[in-house]
Amino acid sequence: MDEIDLINDYKDRKVYRDSFNELASLVFDINFEDWYQKGFWDDRYICHSFIREDVVIANVSVSKMDLLINKSNKKAIQIGTVMTHPDFRGKGLSGKLMRHVLDMYEHDCDIFFLFANSTVIDFYPKYGFESVGESQLKLKYYPTPNADTTLRKLNFSNKEDLAFIKKMVLSRRPVSDQFGVSNNQGLFMFYAIKVFPESIYYSQKDEAIIVYQQEGHVLNLYDVVSQSYVNLNQLINRIANEQTGYIHFHFTPDPFTDKVPYEWMDNNGDVLFIKSNFTLDKNSKFCVPLLAHA
Repeated sequence: MDEIDLINDYKDRKVYRDSFNELASLVFDINFEDWYQKGFWDDRYICHSFIREDVVIANVSVSKMDLLINKSNKKAIQIGTVMTHPDFRGKGLSGKLMRHVLDMYEHDCDIFFLFANSTVIDFYPKYGFESVGESQLKLKYYPTPNADTTLRKLNFSNKEDLAFIKKMVLSRRPVSDQFGVSNNQGLFMFYAIKVFPESIYYSQKDEAIIVYQQEGHVLNLYDVVSQSYVNLNQLINRIANEQTGYIHFHFTPDPFTDKVPYEWMDNNGDVLFIKSNFTLDKNSKFCVPLLAHA
């Protein structure tokens, strides 16, 4: 095999960025170029890759962010975009990159975490990660007259709206005291432009950006971006309609965690793995905000 080199943090080097995007498209059907061109691929998302003849053949990325866990501030590293070109699998490249990343950042964070699908859940315990069950909370909703319809849909092609979103996300408070995220603007903007561009609104009454979708009788509430406390009861009444039967929270809704039924997330989906320098209560009711998944 020709010589393989390790490179880090190369987002501004087009030849490597293009190769990374090609591999990500092949493995995950994801391309990061639009995110980069819009200026949202910032210094808090860092690729660590093996290259062969200037081609990325394996990668492990890190996303730096701040977590608020049970009201305690933690520095966090989320590991994602773990991938190897099919021609180079079975050679231990992902394992070497994992060791490299863990060694490089272990003194810079309180917690590493990642999400893994069922095909690789035996891989991460080798590196000290433990699987942790997440809970999902669904609130039975009884339609009430909508007292306010002044939600404004935000438009990414509008420069003022875009600047406003960036400002709000940069100065946001964590959506939850039990498990909230901040200082992760780039990751939020990836979801905003790639996944939810038609589902982002601003509520003047709540002084909050709301990311939500109504699907049949279920209102999926993905995120609430604000600088101060938001009354979720009042917010829900503003965004629900006469068809809404349930509110599915894709983050931890603190006011409701002791009042509504919850269930453990189905492990047929991605499994949360954590490696931390503190003890996490595995029986607590929480989920990592969906828009913070790398």
